[in-house]
Amino acid sequence: MRSFILLFVTALLYAGNGIAQPRYASPEAEEIVHKMIDAHGGYDAWKNLETQSFTSAMHSSSLGFVRFWIKSQTIHMKTRRSYQDWPLFGSTLTYDGKEAWATNWRISNPPNHQHSVYYYYVNLPWLTQEDHTVLGEVSKIKHPAFENEVYSIKMTFTESPILGKSKNDSYTLFIDSKSFLLNGYEYTVGYGPLLDVLKLPEDSTVFGPVLRINTYTGDVDGLKFPMLMTTHSTDLKQQYGDHAIYNYKLNGTFDETRMNKPENAVVDRSKDKRSSTGK
Repeated sequence: MRSFILLFVTALLYAGNGIAQPRYASPEAEEIVHKMIDAHGGYDAWKNLETQSFTSAMHSSSLGFVRFWIKSQTIHMKTRRSYQDWPLFGSTLTYDGKEAWATNWRISNPPNHQHSVYYYYVNLPWLTQEDHTVLGEVSKIKHPAFENEVYSIKMTFTESPILGKSKNDSYTLFIDSKSFLLNGYEYTVGYGPLLDVLKLPEDSTVFGPVLRINTYTGDVDGLKFPMLMTTHSTDLKQQYGDHAIYNYKLNGTFDETRMNKPENAVVDRSKDKRSSTGK
């Protein structure tokens, strides 16, 4: 009884201090996730970052005439505020911590969703430690996409982690059994307005799953981030896109003037529900 009381009091103290507490299905799942984080450079070094910036390029035949989405992005890591520039489209996107707005937005995806897409792609190992995150049971499997066996752990959410994401989002992590690097993941996206853009059936609650493979992981000041990725159907019969993330810079300058909303900015008022169903 005394041990139970101590654990209960400790849990209350953590909650009161606002410390993020992911939930694990088992001690083994927690051990593997922590080994993954260590393999990527550790949690403290990432948590203490002031800013992160990078350029991302995606090529896909599904993008129409241009076929390339190229953007530069800077994130203030402690507040998740960010700004983006899309040179091929002449578009900008800003998230000020409360709402997202864009100028000359010519990309199909809603700004509310798009502001954090690559932030999750490049920081996923550490984002397992966020509040409202659940890490499922771990299994060791042989996956046809990877040379070594991988540990498979499903990451889900009890509520939406940030504007433009959904509690229906998920990531099934594939962690290398030797290096403990994140080799890839299957993911789903549940943000309602994006499902509308993709013209999914009205009863669909997620897009996916699709498979993302981190084909090359590089070192940036002691932290390891994906630099080359490919996206596939889960059976590997179709490849949907190629991705490169480069020009990584940590602890650079964050331009606070980008948080000032210009007169021609359009705020994305979309909510996490389907326009056709209201759910």
